[in-house]
Amino acid sequence: MDFEDLVNTPRKMRILGISVAFMLAFPLYFQLMPSLLDDDMIGGGSSGSSGDWEVGFAETPIIMQESQILGDGDTHDTFFDVMSELNIGYVELDVDCNDNDDPGPGFTDRAEGSSDVSQVEGEFVDEAADGPCSGGDSGFTFRWDVTQNYTGANYTATGMSESELRDMWMDGGTGRGTWAATITAEINSPPSPLGSIVDSDEEYDITWTAMTYELVLQPVIDVET
Repeated sequence: MDFEDLVNTPRKMRILGISVAFMLAFPLYFQLMPSLLDDDMIGGGSSGSSGDWEVGFAETPIIMQESQILGDGDTHDTFFDVMSELNIGYVELDVDCNDNDDPGPGFTDRAEGSSDVSQVEGEFVDEAADGPCSGGDSGFTFRWDVTQNYTGANYTATGMSESELRDMWMDGGTGRGTWAATITAEINSPPSPLGSIVDSDEEYDITWTAMTYELVLQPVIDVET
């Protein structure tokens, strides 16, 4: 079939003309269409449009616990390996102790600690602290926010898009690696021959926690009454 066979009747000429016009217009349509749409339409749905959202956090803690009995001046190195596909809200080290074997006040044992975050992804500052072994909330606690300003508390966000909220509540891949700390015991025995027998060491309870989470978003729908 040659070209003359395609145009030897008025009907064939119209079909050929329509086909050529379509071939020219089709790519031009897709070239111009994005410029005619605004960002919200291109983004699609709730991820591009702004509104009010109920923001929540489904938390899953990663916990490591150990106990160590230390004498005066003894040290213990503790390590916490964190690998998670979920976002990490914070990492916390809590060291508790309870000096309940002294004959009277004034001889409370203490816990001292310093961290080493050199093997952790991200910019984190080492901490150092000490505290008495007085039971309850004693000893010391270190905490590092991996996701900025993370508290885990639910709240209502106004005038934000879904994508903006998801970008806000991301840890950026930081916080993975080996968190470490050194704990030093300070034993304060009564000044008597029996002092070192009555109080020669202390038990230290060590708890590492990495709080991971999934972001939960629900759009706020106004119901007219």
